[in-house]
Amino acid sequence: MWRHLTANFADLLFSVSEAMDLADASLVDHQMRTAYVCAELARAAGLDFEQSERLAIAALLHDIGALSPEAKIGVHSASESRLEPHCQRGGQLFREADWLAPAAVIVDWHHTFMRKHREAGRGLADFDVLGAQMLCLADHLEVAMRRDTFILHQVDTLRAGIHRLSGSLLHADVVALFDQVSGNDGFWLELVARDLGQQLRKRNLLRSVSLDYPATRALAGAFKDMTDFRAAFTVTHSAGVAACARGIGAALGLEEQELQQLELAGLLHDIGKLVVPNAIFCKAAPLTPEEFAVIRQHAYCSQRILARVRGFEKVAKWAGQHHERPDGSGYCRGTGQSNLDLGARVLAVADVAIAMAERRPYRAANDAATVRRELAALAGKGWLDAEVVAALADNHPAIAARVEEAQAADAARYRNQYAMIS
Repeated sequence: MWRHLTANFADLLFSVSEAMDLADASLVDHQMRTAYVCAELARAAGLDFEQSERLAIAALLHDIGALSPEAKIGVHSASESRLEPHCQRGGQLFREADWLAPAAVIVDWHHTFMRKHREAGRGLADFDVLGAQMLCLADHLEVAMRRDTFILHQVDTLRAGIHRLSGSLLHADVVALFDQVSGNDGFWLELVARDLGQQLRKRNLLRSVSLDYPATRALAGAFKDMTDFRAAFTVTHSAGVAACARGIGAALGLEEQELQQLELAGLLHDIGKLVVPNAIFCKAAPLTPEEFAVIRQHAYCSQRILARVRGFEKVAKWAGQHHERPDGSGYCRGTGQSNLDLGARVLAVADVAIAMAERRPYRAANDAATVRRELAALAGKGWLDAEVVAALADNHPAIAARVEEAQAADAARYRNQYAMIS
């Protein structure tokens, strides 16, 4: 019997990359366009597949350390003058997963001036420097592009802008590679093609391999940090939901494959909050109806992001349904009990239980007795599944211990590796 989950590596990276650019119209396709330019530079430079793949991974996720929509917009619009923090956070997030770690230094350095590399005794013979320089050029080019102007009307201005950076920010040899690849209309028209992401997927920039569960979980852990590490009060949320959901699932007799799917859905259920501004995400007061409408889209976005990943069919479904209710009054589709399978109902209970036990800017954390009482009340109203709530209550000590261990690990990692980056 097949008992262990696998997920497609390329699908997961492309899906998360696209998701990072959903926050604002000014960001759409930023990561994809940057990856395209890097791929063209890598081809012109004759890089081998391993080097090209490392560069593609870095390019697709290079702004992963800009944790909020406001931060991403600030970096993209050049209104944020301090670029190092998001590079450092990004590199650190890359180091959390073995499949991303080889590209971490490229992310660390993707805004580093070439003259600083020279001062440190580094040159283009070091692939990390070369890759970072290619990414730096591609990023600056994409940021300089005007979305309200036909691309071929911008070519001379854009090329001149890159040339002005030669010898300071950019190495002259990397600028020469850019001249080589950008001297035809096809380069520029492909750069702004509406189906660029689809075309990049077809170019096999990344290995289309099925990752085993430990590798998939490590990637999911890094990606959920993009959302959870935006604010001190959410640092341990998804880790807690994942541990709680797995514990409830085990108590209900789910098989290992479904427990793995539940854990991944718990880690990634809020990835759709990438589109929610910090002004709402971190608001220290109850949300207005208009603000709550912005929040409500996150479940839909989570499902949309994850549904493109082969092997994530149930993970995507459950993540998208974690705010649905058995009585049909939840969001985003108003799905009732008959259309919610056990995994979705377990995740919904785990999410509410962990949220109730956490401090929020507008309220204190609830103790365990209050959480159990409130969960039972919600089950009585038809908002949560009564059987799942009972499974959590009956096995609370063991599940609470699992949750505490997972949350303590994330809290320590945040405190030791991220909290000081500002």
